[in-house]
Amino acid sequence: MSGIETLFKEYFVRLTVYAYPFVDSEEVAKDIVQEAFIVLMDRTDILARPERVIKSFLYSTVKNQCLNYKRRQATAEKIHVELKGEEESETDQLTDLIRAEIIGVLHNELSTLPDKCQHVCKLIYFDGKKYEEVARLLNISLNTVKSQRQRALRLLKSKLLLYLVAFLKILFI
Repeated sequence: MSGIETLFKEYFVRLTVYAYPFVDSEEVAKDIVQEAFIVLMDRTDILARPERVIKSFLYSTVKNQCLNYKRRQATAEKIHVELKGEEESETDQLTDLIRAEIIGVLHNELSTLPDKCQHVCKLIYFDGKKYEEVARLLNISLNTVKSQRQRALRLLKSKLLLYLVAFLKILFI
């Protein structure tokens, strides 16, 4: 058995146990220890030295590789969080754009309604008035407010359905 094999058998488990708390993964710890031995094999100057120097070199190399691993993980996590934030931001922007377009279309279509329907809808939906308040403000009966609202919604529904179909075609085609 060669000197490096003897060192590997003697220190592999110890170094893996040493690396584990840094990386929280047995597989990653084993990989790091194996990499440390590969580095050691390239360093013939260290291999020619006493075992305590080799041992110190291995522990230092494992620790440094663990720290490098943690840095890479932190960087990857940071990039992931930033990308996720950008995706959410883009989604928010798209939602805002769609909302603005829908409100614009709604206002345009609302302006094509008969005057009474238009006025009743604006008071109820944009000003937040109750039916009774609208009836009092416009000096009309409560039933007239309800019927004008129903008529407006029916007309808007038929007009906005065309926009919805077009929007869905754009979105999914």
